[in-house]
Amino acid sequence: MRQWLRARASSNKGGHAIGSMLVGCVALAAVHVQPAWAQSTDSNDDLKAQIAQMRQQMQAQQQVMQKMQQRLDELEAKESSQENATAAAKSAAPIPVQTTQQAPAPLISSATVPSSGQPAAYRPPSAPAGVGEPLPEGYVRLGDTGNLLKLDLVAQLDTMIDNTYMGSKDLFVPSSIPVRGQPFYGSGWNTNLSARQSIFRMDFRRDTDYGTLKVVYKNNFFGSGTGDMPYNLQYFYGELDNERFTLLAGYNISAFTDIDVFPNTLDYEGPNSFNFKYGPQIRFIPILYKWGDNTLTLPLSMEKPNADITPIGDYEPYSRLADFTAGVRWETPDWHIQWSNLFRDLGMQDSATGQTQRTKAFATQLTGSTKLFDRDSAQGWYSNGHGYANFLQDISGLGLDAAFTDNGILRAIRARGWGVGYTHGWTDTLSSSASWGYLRISPSGNMILDRDELPKSTKFASLNLAWQFSQRAMLGIEYLWGQNISLIDMRGQGQRVQTTLRYDLNP
Repeated sequence: MRQWLRARASSNKGGHAIGSMLVGCVALAAVHVQPAWAQSTDSNDDLKAQIAQMRQQMQAQQQVMQKMQQRLDELEAKESSQENATAAAKSAAPIPVQTTQQAPAPLISSATVPSSGQPAAYRPPSAPAGVGEPLPEGYVRLGDTGNLLKLDLVAQLDTMIDNTYMGSKDLFVPSSIPVRGQPFYGSGWNTNLSARQSIFRMDFRRDTDYGTLKVVYKNNFFGSGTGDMPYNLQYFYGELDNERFTLLAGYNISAFTDIDVFPNTLDYEGPNSFNFKYGPQIRFIPILYKWGDNTLTLPLSMEKPNADITPIGDYEPYSRLADFTAGVRWETPDWHIQWSNLFRDLGMQDSATGQTQRTKAFATQLTGSTKLFDRDSAQGWYSNGHGYANFLQDISGLGLDAAFTDNGILRAIRARGWGVGYTHGWTDTLSSSASWGYLRISPSGNMILDRDELPKSTKFASLNLAWQFSQRAMLGIEYLWGQNISLIDMRGQGQRVQTTLRYDLNP
């Protein structure tokens, strides 16, 4: 019926063609009857009546055709609206999201802090973390605010037995080992228990139009206060990650430090020659090049100056400029290499007269790590420069960034250090790590220093065995050895055996 109506409508939507046809027929009939009409005028009235009747029929047919055309138009409009509604419903239907199962956390957790310098996966603003999507490992959603939170509590107990007195009972610091001629040299065994490596950490994150925004807080209990557990802030910073750059601001490890090469020691201090410094900073890491999973970045930072110089008379350390770092890093899934440079402005100022002495300082460092075999990994680092002793684990805080010479000129002190680390996995839950470090400072002979007390070089070695007996608990034992050589070539050695029991709530 609908097709037929369309055919009729296509030939003449108003019925006027049919009317014209009928008019033609009437005219033809009039032609044929004309002779008869001439012969007999009596039939004139009959013809007029027939023509009037035919006109009435034509008008009736036209009205029927118009009604049928209106009905056809209504049916076509209804059909078109139904098709549009169906298309709109299909376009508005939600696209099913294919989710993937999160990889399980590693059984053997590292004793080091994960790096924060690499950009995280960027989620476009058109695809926010919806309710139905899986969350990152260990995170929970904070209502409908769009914020995610990960809490981590680490309870750790270390038991340490030393064969001689050391300046720090909780840390193994070779430069604090007494040398011959110093007090406590060969003093005998000491035992200590410490829970200062216990940690409280909060990681907040959310997706924004510019990338993933993170705020990280972390503290342990290696503060300088009194008591067994003095508070010590480690991290409190914000970080914006996307596919082009990382921007970090707050309190964090220096960008000169490559935390990814820190060996897996149970001792918190770690190797003597490792660079490790916290401070307020702003850090910018643009991504220069990406090739698959390989990334080339340019870490840059401006950090709080912290000149470590022994005060003399009324002179106190000060810095006119901030510390600056610049480097380059090539990262792959199995290995990485990083070259970092540190620029400093060191100074001393007379608190009475305001007179100043300044010197420039510079250090460079090359670091790298790689995976080996199925469960093994190796790390290495080398640094060299003038005026960066405050960044070196073993001699930080000893006032060895710079010193005055005999003629009253401030000069930066040269230092250098290197080290290696290796981790071997015996099984999925049992591993061993070994590390070695060497550190040396080379002040000039005319520098004013306490040569009887200060170290010239130190050595460090460690070997441990760690058993991850559950995903969130580890038991380990470690042997540590160190040597201290003073500026007047007096020597001393120290050894430690440490056991560690750690519970990690949300690794």
